[in-house]
Amino acid sequence: MQSHGSSNAESPHMSGMSSRFPVSEVDRAAARAIGFSECALTLRRALTTTPVGWLLASWFCWGTVPQNAIVGWLGVAAIVWAFSLWTMHIVIRDGSSYERHRMRLHWVAGMDGFAWGLTTWFLVGHAPVLDATLIALLCGVIAVNAQAYSTYPVAYFLQIGTLLSVSAIGLLLHIVDSKSAMDYAVGLSVFVILIAYYTHEISKRLLEGFHLQRANALLAQQLHSALRKVELDAATDALTGQGNRRALDEVLKQQAALYLSSGKSFSILLLDIDFFKPINDEFGHMVGDEVLRAFSQRVSDYLRPTDVCTRFGGEEFVVVLPGTSLEEAQDVAERLRLGVAQSPLLRTPTIQVTVSIGVAALAPDQTVGDLLADADASVYAAKKAGRNQVHPRKLHVRQVDGAGSEEHFEA
Repeated sequence: MQSHGSSNAESPHMSGMSSRFPVSEVDRAAARAIGFSECALTLRRALTTTPVGWLLASWFCWGTVPQNAIVGWLGVAAIVWAFSLWTMHIVIRDGSSYERHRMRLHWVAGMDGFAWGLTTWFLVGHAPVLDATLIALLCGVIAVNAQAYSTYPVAYFLQIGTLLSVSAIGLLLHIVDSKSAMDYAVGLSVFVILIAYYTHEISKRLLEGFHLQRANALLAQQLHSALRKVELDAATDALTGQGNRRALDEVLKQQAALYLSSGKSFSILLLDIDFFKPINDEFGHMVGDEVLRAFSQRVSDYLRPTDVCTRFGGEEFVVVLPGTSLEEAQDVAERLRLGVAQSPLLRTPTIQVTVSIGVAALAPDQTVGDLLADADASVYAAKKAGRNQVHPRKLHVRQVDGAGSEEHFEA
């Protein structure tokens, strides 16, 4: 009683799979295409082992069946087999497309069933024991091919239907004892019906698996895109679309590690828009936001694809220049300063700004924090010197005494 209840509980679970996992026509077509492609591959492998069945049948029949009958059957089977194998090679070579190749695969399946069905036309009717053995061999062939066609059962039903029809006619024509012939035909028919039923059920489960596999792949792709968007949003300044402080910290960390491992230098620019607060006071914060967006775009226009522009805070931006020395960074900063000042950032209202830029490069004994402090000090010096200028933080060395001691000072 308990096992009966368990069986009843399992049935709605299985029948509810399609309702819990709705399958669109696109999904069905995709699963069918996958199943067709898998069937083409397994069928070609199965065809390469077909001669083993011929040898087994010939061995059973040798000495009982006339040799010309055996040779005739092998000749027909070999011709069908060669064309079938060549056809499957073409199908697989061209991509195993369901739309373009299904009729070819149907032809191969039908002809394969026809060739095996001819067993009863050439080889039976010579000894009752041999007839039973050959029927058992045909049942084995049917069972073995179930695996090859499991992902595309339409072709399998065509194969075994053709095999059964041709075999039944051969049995009725070539076995003298009509009762024995009918018994063999009925037994073979029952076997075909049973294996077709179970193959259909297995095929449904396989196609459900393909559906779920496709759904999982799409879900994983969507999840990856969502995670990528979250990561991008977390590292992007919402106002300007440039990197934010988190992105800056990560880039500086990577560049510092590269510098320590390979000695590849890099520099940074700290840009501070001059007199930005009066813009907010006079035109409002909405216009101020437009100025920040236009400023970040103007800066980006002067940078290389490998350079990274980030918003540091307020009206301050930091540009990371990989593989750039302090002197090269100073040239980049000067181009940026001139580019910002040459034309208005906004036309309505007309707003033109200038920028003060501090330049710094990582020294061997510095941390990333030291580098940012250097750049900040350079910007402060540029502001103090009158704004709208570039201030590189240069270090000079001079000899203090004969003992070789040195003193560092800023220019």
